Amino acid sequence: MKALALHGFGSSPEKINWLTGPLKALNLEVITPTYRDFEDGLNKVSELLRGANNRYILAGHSMGGSIALLAASTLSNVACAISVSGPTDRLAQIRWLLAGEPGSIRRRTYEELAKIDSRQVTEEFLIKTSPINYLRPNLPPILLIHGTNDELVNIKQVENYYEKAKFLSNVIELIRVEGMPHTPRGKDIKVIAGSIEGFIRKYCINI
Repeated sequence: MKALALHGFGSSPEKINWLTGPLKALNLEVITPTYRDFEDGLNKVSELLRGANNRYILAGHSMGGSIALLAASTLSNVACAISVSGPTDRLAQIRWLLAGEPGSIRRRTYEELAKIDSRQVTEEFLIKTSPINYLRPNLPPILLIHGTNDELVNIKQVENYYEKAKFLSNVIELIRVEGMPHTPRGKDIKVIAGSIEGFIRKYCINI
């Protein structure tokens, strides 16, 4: 089985070894595409999955996690999806970033997104690309991993996604990592690895 591992905005495949490691430990063939922005990332995932003979495991960090969740709702050939620190409501996310103090990491992230392509921060585009707007019954199994100290993505939107997905009788798990910031560090990585490996063994392999 193959897996796609998606880095976050402004990151790169080399910076998500903590995510690809657990996938490789399960003897999965891991593909780590690079992408410029949300639309580019979703297009690359679509191209890879289109016409694929086997289902893929999708895993992503931050924006990559959002792409994985959206792809699981809108594309075929997805065995399961894993999102670490990923926004689930992109309109709420942009408003959260914009509300940050000038010079803060939240405000700087918003400014970087707008700089790449102003369309990326329009309400219409954000609503169209928010995973929470595509929740439905019978989604592939989903794993959400989120830190309680995430300074960039408010955990409340992830909890809202989880509750709505559960209400629709989907298979979904939410792992809250105590004290973890947006990017995992040290002991967080061990928690993430164990959670991913256990989830994949239970729900994703041989589906």
